[in-house]
Amino acid sequence: MKMKEVYKRAQKSFLYGTCAAGRYHAGLGMPLYLERADGPYLYDVEGREWIDFNTSAGAAFFGYNNPRIRKAVERSLEMGFFMNYESEYHYQLADQICEVIPCAEKVRLSNTGTEATMGAVRLARAFTGKDKIVRFEGHFHGMSELVFYNHGTLGEMDSYGEVTPKPDSAGFPASYADPMIIVEFNRIDALEHVVKKYRGQIAAVIMEAVSYNCGCMPADKEYLRQVRALCDREQIVLIFDEVLSGFRPGIGGAQEYYGVTPDLATIAKALGGGFPVAALVGKREVMEALNPGGPTVMSGTYTGSLMPVLVALECLAMMREPGFYDRLNSLSQRLYDGMNELFRRFKVRGHIRGLGNRFSTYFGIEDENDDYRFRKIVEHFDGGVYNKFIAKVLDRSLYFHISGWAGKGVSLPTHCGTTSAHTEKEIDIALDRMESVFKELGSE
Repeated sequence: MKMKEVYKRAQKSFLYGTCAAGRYHAGLGMPLYLERADGPYLYDVEGREWIDFNTSAGAAFFGYNNPRIRKAVERSLEMGFFMNYESEYHYQLADQICEVIPCAEKVRLSNTGTEATMGAVRLARAFTGKDKIVRFEGHFHGMSELVFYNHGTLGEMDSYGEVTPKPDSAGFPASYADPMIIVEFNRIDALEHVVKKYRGQIAAVIMEAVSYNCGCMPADKEYLRQVRALCDREQIVLIFDEVLSGFRPGIGGAQEYYGVTPDLATIAKALGGGFPVAALVGKREVMEALNPGGPTVMSGTYTGSLMPVLVALECLAMMREPGFYDRLNSLSQRLYDGMNELFRRFKVRGHIRGLGNRFSTYFGIEDENDDYRFRKIVEHFDGGVYNKFIAKVLDRSLYFHISGWAGKGVSLPTHCGTTSAHTEKEIDIALDRMESVFKELGSE
């Protein structure tokens, strides 16, 4: 009852009782209101304990209340938790980012992935003197008018794979779509077609090398190599949006995993371990077009606040410890294998697809090894069964999120994940609870 009371009270000042639309849980009919969080667990205002598989949309890479992160926070408090000034810790963070991210020769901090992506697009345009941006259907790059197109909204696709730009929100002037070029992902012929069609006008190609915002749709490795070669030949800036994939499959992110180095990349989420910090990183010759030396403005009062900088340093230190990724990825694979076995055993159509510690449940899509595309996901993903799955796991105190965001025009699987705080205990408890869930789904 207390959850409903809090929800009712929150609606007095908040629309739908939340300060961010994505936190409204369609399965709960309200946001989840917490009292506290610790390790891999959430504790709501009624005292109920949840094993968390949303993990703050991927930001809680180390779980909650991590003692080493707490120590970094306490250190910033002792130092005065200042902002809008620099310290030696700022360049130490930048140095470490440059050591582990292949494309990072220079770093510019920001607060959010959206800010970093806005900066990346602006920088690419300034560096090249061109206006048009190529992006891919289904990918998500934040909610700015520069790139918030065709993530959850389908446009018409021609025979070449070019798609009519469709904004993912109301309030976009029609003219904002003019520089947008949308193509189908993992099709080099589609990209080659638009590059030829708009030759000399394209500033950048931006992509999620692993599109976790389509659940978990990875790029084909050879495709990425071809994209890299095409951008080199046409003098187009290649941008990897690694807000989610950064530090995910390994410390070097998707670009290290694939062995393909972009010109620019955006990182966030895992970098801050739950604190607001992001970065635009890239090759020196491109990054030097940023102010104060270059003509491209990217700055902010809260950028590089001391607390998240110290936290990010500690996060990187934990990531760099021997065995960190071996354990994290092995534990995640234990969950994926266990869930896929439940799909098979109870003859539920679908599978789990994951990379690193982020995954999704593709109900209605059978072959986990199939190289399917965004439109195949939209066509075959069974949102009805997924909603039933969500309702049943919530009944068993496993927290999987499903957004009630009305702006999404198509049904897509929500990305989920584990954290370094999860252990075999939580994974095995979750699989045990999900056994009855899949049994019920298989009998319906």
